[in-house]
Amino acid sequence: MRPVTVRETETTGCVGSRARTRRTVLPVTSTAAATLAKVADSVLAELALLRARIVEEVSAELPSLAPDAQAAELLDSTVRENLVAALGVLGGSTEPVDVGAPPVALEFARRLAQRRVPITAMLRAYRLGQAAFQQEMIARIAAEPVEAADVAVAATELSQVAFTYIDKISEEVVEAYQLERDTWLRHRNAARLAKVQAALSGKPVDSADVEKTLGYALSERHVGAVLWCGPELDESARLTTLERHAALLANALGAIPLVVAPDASTVWAWFPTATLDLDAVSSALASSPEPVRVALGDPASGLAGFRTTHQQARQAEAVAQMTERTRPRPVTAAAQLGPLALVAADPSAVAGWVQSVLGALADNDEGHQRMRETVWAYLSSGSSLMVAAQELHLHKNTIQYRLRKAEQERGRPLSEGRIDVEVALLACRLLGPAVLRPVD
Repeated sequence: MRPVTVRETETTGCVGSRARTRRTVLPVTSTAAATLAKVADSVLAELALLRARIVEEVSAELPSLAPDAQAAELLDSTVRENLVAALGVLGGSTEPVDVGAPPVALEFARRLAQRRVPITAMLRAYRLGQAAFQQEMIARIAAEPVEAADVAVAATELSQVAFTYIDKISEEVVEAYQLERDTWLRHRNAARLAKVQAALSGKPVDSADVEKTLGYALSERHVGAVLWCGPELDESARLTTLERHAALLANALGAIPLVVAPDASTVWAWFPTATLDLDAVSSALASSPEPVRVALGDPASGLAGFRTTHQQARQAEAVAQMTERTRPRPVTAAAQLGPLALVAADPSAVAGWVQSVLGALADNDEGHQRMRETVWAYLSSGSSLMVAAQELHLHKNTIQYRLRKAEQERGRPLSEGRIDVEVALLACRLLGPAVLRPVD
């Protein structure tokens, strides 16, 4: 047994004086060591009683740990083996450095990870077990016919051994839990991803089989989403971060989503909701410091809608990635893009098309920006000078002047190819420098 460190506190009689604490090292006397060993042996001889007490307390406090007979058996065995190991240290038959988590405890941790029981519940169980163990041991130590000083030393040694044991074992079971969780999620995600890709393929699928694997009803009305992040996030944290943001979207939309990960930096999600509240989505993501981007499709119904809304989200993703460096957008929705969603098929061709439609009006400078905004307000208002002037808080004559100037810069009337002009202006508004002509 090692020496035991205790604290003694002294205070002076003056009001407001500071307490002085000194450390005193108490040797573990032969009497205290013998008392601990004797008590450990007595508990070991009656192990079934303490084991049953701990199992009962843990099961009552944390029912998710033992929801069935198989899990209950694992819990019981885990408690038993941990008690035997701890008592071996206290009894002197095992050195503390030689103690490791019992194999059944590691198996129990892995089983909890597979069943998605929170790791906090597992650690809480160990704390409950430690408390019950120490209570039983201290009660027995106090009942021994030894000096009070030896009782104090034995009780302190017990506390230190129990803390050290639980601290070491907790690290090992947490590591086992996390490794199993990562493995389980990868395998589970692979199976779910295969079903999702089958549903997206357009080929006939057994909807009932897909729904069973995914735990998601394909007959619902869905909103598809793509979430991704860049290299600035550590690779090991990306999926966790994306899943957390998917949960934020779920709260905003009031829907429990289907989420799968096609790679380490992207997740696909479907939210069973009939409407898409973009303001709620934007608000939910506004407080997040991580560089996560979200693309959303329109609500659509059934298996066909499952495919359509996902395709729209992928198109919105492609458009958003065009502006990632110059104008990053936290949320891009297909509903905002209109005909620009079509550019997802060949994003590299958009800039050339915009510049050919707008001519010099596509130059990336402040003067041409003002002209583009004026033309946009004018065309969006149904070619009303009055409405455009009110929207921009300008005089009607200023609007007329800018429109004439814009036609000169374009090299042809705005009415020529008007639909193309509107789409090109929309591209400028959404994509910015990605489609504008650089100005030296």
